[in-house]
Parts: sequence; structure tokens; C-alpha cells
Amino acid sequence: MAYVIERIDQSGRARYTGMYRAANGKAKSAGTFDTHERAIEVATEEEQHARGLLEETTPAEKATKTIKQFGNERFLKFHHAAPATRQVYSYTLRNHVYPYIGHCRISEVNRETFYNLLMKVLPSEDGDCASPTTVSATRKVLSSLCQMAMDEGYRTNNPVRTIRIPQTPTKPVLVANHEQWERLEGALSTFRPAHLYARVNVTTWARRCEMISFRPCDFDLGAQMVTISRSTVYLGSSFHPSGKAGWLTKDNPKNGEWRRFTISKQLCLAIQEHVEEHGLGPEELLFPQRMFAYHRPIQLASEEDIEKLPPISTPTGVVHEHGTMGARFGLNCKCYHCRKFAAEYQREYRRKQATEKAANGLLSKANTWRRDGTEFLSKEVWDRYWGKARKAAGLPEGFTPYNARHTGISWAIAKGIDLQKVRQRAGHGSLSVTSRYAAILDEGDTSVADSFEDIFSGFSG
Repeated sequence: MAYVIERIDQSGRARYTGMYRAANGKAKSAGTFDTHERAIEVATEEEQHARGLLEETTPAEKATKTIKQFGNERFLKFHHAAPATRQVYSYTLRNHVYPYIGHCRISEVNRETFYNLLMKVLPSEDGDCASPTTVSATRKVLSSLCQMAMDEGYRTNNPVRTIRIPQTPTKPVLVANHEQWERLEGALSTFRPAHLYARVNVTTWARRCEMISFRPCDFDLGAQMVTISRSTVYLGSSFHPSGKAGWLTKDNPKNGEWRRFTISKQLCLAIQEHVEEHGLGPEELLFPQRMFAYHRPIQLASEEDIEKLPPISTPTGVVHEHGTMGARFGLNCKCYHCRKFAAEYQREYRRKQATEKAANGLLSKANTWRRDGTEFLSKEVWDRYWGKARKAAGLPEGFTPYNARHTGISWAIAKGIDLQKVRQRAGHGSLSVTSRYAAILDEGDTSVADSFEDIFSGFSG
């Protein structure tokens, strides 16, 4: 049975460690928490999880369990997958499977039902009008679910495996040429952290989950080396180990293998300047969210430029001097004095609110926009910088931040770098994935178009 051990830390604060019995009967820790209630809650859940690994479901329960019950109670809890993957599986089941066949028994659903769902219902107007990509993702989840059901004795086969759906159309991969990327970096040059972020991205080919995890300790600037060893994702409360929504950092990249390679001396100098300018420690984030917070430029007017305005009065005859609450908010005056008063008033109000919330252990407004108070750079914040720079560079709307990775890889292949070296640096699972970038370079080949131009240039008229 789960229990709690109370300890006093160095500061004299009580800390509570939840303990539970593992499947082998040994006592294990479920973590240390601030409250007794949270510690016993997590320890109880861990013990139930451990027991569930060994408990045998009765034949009657297996015969009557529905797809929704099996998905929530077995598949999403015990399927061997990363928390972020289980979160995606949960979304797919909740939106594209449960509404249609969630009530059906997992032991009785046949191939025809799965086939009709994937080939007729989901793509139709009566269904979700799902795209081929969504149908393909749903088939993948259903196949994994049926395979687990078959392995655990709920079914005798996996009928989804034999269902062949139309191939998902492949969209062209957008990459920027040297001139376009130069214009994009030029648009980001007014804000140095954003400029460096884009340069590191296109140079290291790191994925977004890896980019936001970079720390100064990952860079050996003397040897011009970088190690990609972490990835960070945002998880909902149902899938985060702590039970609360927030960021989760794994000690391995997305593909599971650490990558270590050289970077240019120019990039090393830029990173060194960035670390020194912002006073970053070895374990601090290289690109924290606070660094990208929007700061409105303040334009100060000189005393000579400020016009001396006479007091203003209300229709009832009440007189207000400029730079007072009555003039700014009562009469909506927007002169320099009144706007300055309003700015100071709002800053003082925010400071007061932040102090009160901090005293009560709550997050201030400056932290809540980070969703959970951490410093990881969110997709929405970087997209604002990227969107403005993309428009200034004249790049198409489909050129997303992930295309910086595609761009860097295609440049390396265009320079004649060995595909195996490119694969290792990019973290691709196989050489066939890397080979696709060679086809991107062929799209820009003008030899065929030039040959037709030579043919038609000889035509009269």
C-alpha cells in the first residue's frame, strides 16, 4: 500500500516523498512533493500502474470491453510510446475513432467496420471531411491499438494491418536560396537573439524541440563542437508525469540518438558574444522565452518639444491639469503629459499586482503568458518573429520555421557533402530520407527549360 515519508530540507521546510510497492514487491519512490496529499496521490497511481502490469483481465471482461474503454484503460496507459506520441494518439482517438466506433466491442469489430471508417466515413461530408493525412494517421493509431489488443488476448487478429488506403500526396519541400535567406536574416538583424536563433537553426539543422533545449554547455566553443542531447515538448496534464500541464525535457533528441558535430568558427564567436551579453550560465537556456518578449520602443521628447498646454475642463466646469487621471481617462486627452501619466499608472498597477500574486504563490501576468512559468521558447512567440521576417524577405507563406532545417540540409547536399555525413548530422533514421533532398535540388535545375528556350528562340514570330 502506498505511504508517505516526511523529511525536513535544509531550509526547514517539510517535504513529502511518496512510496509504493513495485511489481517485484520492492519499495520505490514516486517523487518528492510539497504536500502530503500530492505525494500520496502520485504514489497510489504508481502502485496501481505497477499492479496493472501483472493483473490478468478475465475472459468476460475482455469479451465485453469496448474500443473506448480499451483505448483509455489499456492502450493510452501502457502502449510503449513517448508521452508526446501518446498525446497525439489520444487526440486522434477522441476526434476520429470514438465518436463512430468507440461503443463497439474490441473483440467483435471486424475488418469491414474499420475499412468503412477509414475509406468511407472519415473522408465524407457526414464524417470529418478528413484529409488523406488524417486518415493515414488514424489508420496508424487503429493498427497499433488492434495489435496491442491481439497481443493481450482481446482479439485473434489485427485486421487494420491489411487495409490499404490511398497514398498521401507528397507536398513539395520549400527551401530558400542564398539570396532569400540573406534577406530573411537581414529582417531579423534588428533583434540579435532572433538573428542568432535563425543562424543556429539553419547551421545545425536542429528540430524545434531540440532548438529550444540548447544550453551553453552543449557547445564546446574551443573545439567548435555542438552536442544535441535533449528535446523538449509541451504536454497536457493527462500525459505529463507531474500531472500538471507543462514542458517536458527528455535526455535524448527526437530520434533517440545523440549527435555531435563541428560548427563554424563564425557561429562559435556569435554564440560566445550572445552568452556574454546576456550573462547566461552553463545550464541556462540559450534562447529563453523572456529574451524574445516584446518591448515597445520608448520615444522620449525633449523639454523644448513638449507643448505647454492650458488646463482642460469638463462640460460641467471641472478643470483638470494635463498629466492627471481626470485629463487622461475622464476627458481622453492623448497629449504627451497624459500618455506619460497613463504609462506610469499602468506600470505601477502591474508591479502591485505582481507583488500580491507572488506573495500568494501565484504566477504574475509576465509568467502566465508562458503558460506554465518556464522559460522555453513557445512556437507562437517565435512564429511572430519568423512571420514578419518571412514577409520582408518575400518568401511564400508555406515557408515555416521548420523549413530552415530543410534549407540547411539542401545547401550541404548542393555543396557535394557525402549523404552519410548529412544523415548523421541531421539525425535521419535512414539514408532514404536524406536522399529525398537530392530531388529538391533537381527542382531548381534549369537545363530542360533552357533547352526548350533554345528551340523556340529559332521560331519566327
